[in-house]
Amino acid sequence: MRDLAAFTKILLALMVSINSFLTTEPLVLAVFLGAEYVSVFFLTKKKSAARALAMLFVFACMLLGIQLLCGSSVTLSLLSAMRMAIMANSMVLVLFSTKTQQLTAALVKQCHLSYSYAFMVTAIFRFVPDLLAESHSVSEAQACRGYKSGGSPYNRMRSYMMLIKPMVFRAIARSENMAVSLEMRGFGDSSRRTFMSETHMVVVDYAAVAFFILFSVCLLRFL
Repeated sequence: MRDLAAFTKILLALMVSINSFLTTEPLVLAVFLGAEYVSVFFLTKKKSAARALAMLFVFACMLLGIQLLCGSSVTLSLLSAMRMAIMANSMVLVLFSTKTQQLTAALVKQCHLSYSYAFMVTAIFRFVPDLLAESHSVSEAQACRGYKSGGSPYNRMRSYMMLIKPMVFRAIARSENMAVSLEMRGFGDSSRRTFMSETHMVVVDYAAVAFFILFSVCLLRFL
């Protein structure tokens, strides 16, 4: 997966998301979800990616519980939670397996996206590892202050607010600093862009896309 071009990874992530919406079979969604979890073992940053996917799994379980409490059927709630997890996991895998410069170059040159929008997308992706690191530091800071998260499920949900609030304030401060830095560097003044990292599709990329299309057709057709 690391050797594939950035544009190929974006295509695969989009096809996985589209296939998750086309199917109504939980078994097919379970196959896609399992394949994403297996893909973590082929990444360089296995621990960080596994931590991110674990957090997304928790959010998917929370979504499942909320929909069940709101009166949705078990099948519909399960499909919605699995689809959310599949789409989020695919983007996380693209983020952890691709350099930010390569993603920006692929979005601008091959997806023909405006550089401003491409930079905005990759900047959002760039914040994900920082947010994960900040969540760990905030949890350690709260533990040093004697705060313990435990007890009933309601108390555990309240304990997450002790992590979310500082992370939100830090994210706002980081975004403001980035906006000032971009303005001082004249972001958006030049229409011509050069990239340090180039991305091109080769035979392996075309073979991977063709194999995934064939695999998806067979999976959706026979399951």
